[in-house]
Amino acid sequence: MEIEKSRISSREMHKYIWMLVGVFSLLAATYPIAMIRVSQKPKFHGYHVKSLQLDGHIANNSVK
Repeated sequence: MEIEKSRISSREMHKYIWMLVGVFSLLAATYPIAMIRVSQKPKFHGYHVKSLQLDGHIANNSVK
């Protein structure tokens, strides 16, 4: 039994790579925008993720 392998042309492969790069770029661009919008809402003021310190301790003014 012979198995026929199909080869994808480099042009078609580049199309898929550029689509993945585009999706990643959209995610990378919208993530900071979302973080800025959430940080400005009073509902999330003092949220624990923003109050984590580098040594791993939670700040005293964080919501528990």
